Amino acid sequence: MVFQLAYFSAAKPGVGEADVHDILRASSANNRHNGLSGMLILRDGTFFQVLEGEKAHVEETFRRISRDPRHSGLVRVVETEREERSFPGWSMGFEKFMHADASEETPFDSTDLSSNESIENLRQKAPELISFMRSLYTRRGMRGAPPLD
Repeated sequence: MVFQLAYFSAAKPGVGEADVHDILRASSANNRHNGLSGMLILRDGTFFQVLEGEKAHVEETFRRISRDPRHSGLVRVVETEREERSFPGWSMGFEKFMHADASEETPFDSTDLSSNESIENLRQKAPELISFMRSLYTRRGMRGAPPLD
C-alpha cells in the first residue's frame, strides 16, 4: 500500500518564479531521496500538491512544507492508502496555470478557494483535481500509472 496526501496552500505575497524553481529543485531531490512521488500545480498563487509513498516520509515532508515561509493556509484534503501510486516515476511533476490561460481548464478556480466557507468543499474538489493531474501525467507520455479513477 502507498500513502497519498494532497493539500492546498496559498503562496505568500512576493513568491515569484525563482522561489517556485527553488521549491521544485529541493522537492525533486528530497522526494527522490525519500522514495516519494507526486505532482504540484500552481494556479494563480494557489498550490495543490499530491505526495505519495511511505506514510512516515510523506508526513515528514508535509511537516517541512508547513514550516516553509513561502506557503500559508495549508489545508489537507486527501489522506488515503492506495494499492499503487498515481504518479510513479515522478519525484515532482509540476504545472503552472494563470487565470488568463484558457489553453487548459483546471477543475478549480483559485478564487473559489479563497471564498469557500467550508473545508469540505475543497475535499470534494480534490479527487477531480487528482484525476486532472493524472491526465496531464498521461499526456506527457509517463508510463506506469494505473488507469484513471
